[in-house]
Amino acid sequence: MFTSLRLRPLLSVLAFLLFACGGEEAQVSDGGNTSLKASTPEGGRGQGLFNKEWHTARRELLMERVGKGVIVLRGAPTLNDYREFRQDNNFWYLTGITTPNAALIMVPEAKETFLLVPPVDPRMEVWSGDLIDPSEAQEITGIKRCMPIGKLSRSGNWDGLEKAIRKALQLSSERLIYIQEQPAENWMMSRDNLMSAARSQARDPWDGRNTRGRQFKEKLKEVIEDVKVKDLTELLDAMRIIKTPEEAEAMRRACAISGIAHVNAMQDTQLGAFEWEMAAQMTGDFLAEGAMGPGYAPIVGTGPNSCILHYNANSRKLTDGDIVMIDYGAEFNHFVADVSRTWPAGPKFTERQAEIYQAVYDAQEAAFKQCKPGSSLREVHRAAYAVLKERGFAKAFPHGTSHWLGMATHDVGAPFAKFEPGAAFTVEPGVYLNDEEIGVRLEDVVLITEDGYELLTAGIPRKLDEVEALRARALGK
Repeated sequence: MFTSLRLRPLLSVLAFLLFACGGEEAQVSDGGNTSLKASTPEGGRGQGLFNKEWHTARRELLMERVGKGVIVLRGAPTLNDYREFRQDNNFWYLTGITTPNAALIMVPEAKETFLLVPPVDPRMEVWSGDLIDPSEAQEITGIKRCMPIGKLSRSGNWDGLEKAIRKALQLSSERLIYIQEQPAENWMMSRDNLMSAARSQARDPWDGRNTRGRQFKEKLKEVIEDVKVKDLTELLDAMRIIKTPEEAEAMRRACAISGIAHVNAMQDTQLGAFEWEMAAQMTGDFLAEGAMGPGYAPIVGTGPNSCILHYNANSRKLTDGDIVMIDYGAEFNHFVADVSRTWPAGPKFTERQAEIYQAVYDAQEAAFKQCKPGSSLREVHRAAYAVLKERGFAKAFPHGTSHWLGMATHDVGAPFAKFEPGAAFTVEPGVYLNDEEIGVRLEDVVLITEDGYELLTAGIPRKLDEVEALRARALGK
């Protein structure tokens, strides 16, 4: 049901030359990244983008903001399945370490940092590949005090971690420990979903378990005498909301890779194709262009499924007159793109589909005007909502216009924070009419600059006539 894979690289290049380098879309008045080239200067998956100096700067800023006490962060545990291990976002952010069961301890007053890694087990390396030892961890992170985390003690703790925490407390003027109490994000995870699941688990009378972070808090109080434990999450969230140049570049590449996949999907969509085929093709494009994988599960909604906001079954066959709404983004070196596009099954939208599409486009354009320093997600939503309300679609717009974006799809950060340069978020108005089987969403990624914004997804066709022109050419019409 799709164009030959041998021809697709050429078609993709031609499409990007047309939409990213020519036409009005490329002339974004508030800045605008129009390059959709996804290849990386160092090759591979951008391994050289974040060096040990970058991670060191993140740690130093956190210690400066904490001031007193001891910071203790635990990395992700060993997986209980055969997926590729991916580090928790905050632990990777501060260390760059991608091995399980590691721990980070920082003492701001003494300017001391300790990294603990599990002992190398040759038997496990046969199955999982090389594990890092303390000397390798030192080279990766720039942390001088790297040591084994030890063995499990009778109390059920890593004995090396307990000893290191006690030593760190001796260097602090306060018996205060900061930990990450909120659930840690991993691959395709966002804090909002994790918190919702944690609440359900805690309320379940047949379960009632704490999260890993809260369990760690209780264990610290039990094992280490006369210590206060506070949550570090808010301080880390405030750091993550403002992207460094390196983070912004990773997000540009994630958006470029996602753009290639979306344009290919627009070109290759044929009647009779299944939603899962489109999802599979886009996933392959992500991996072929150097992404770590998807940033979240694919949402490929055709016909009535386009009206389901987080539809994941992806099982329907595309039929004549359908609308196609795909929400899917890649993850590049721990940073995620979140992109939605809508197009017709045939060469053109129906008159009603076009009316709704134009309303959503106009709402998004109004929202973009609020993307500037000092504004907020609330102001962006108000602008989009006003347009859709005026067009009679207020009740068909059931979600917010924007959310923060970064290492998680629904990234961390205060919802009403004022925009500062470096803030990244989505702009995604939508209209969903179940009785008409028409759902339209346009979702783009914005990075706030000193005087406006950069549209990281600017090269992906968005205007109605551009989308129809691409579909018509793809179908030979």
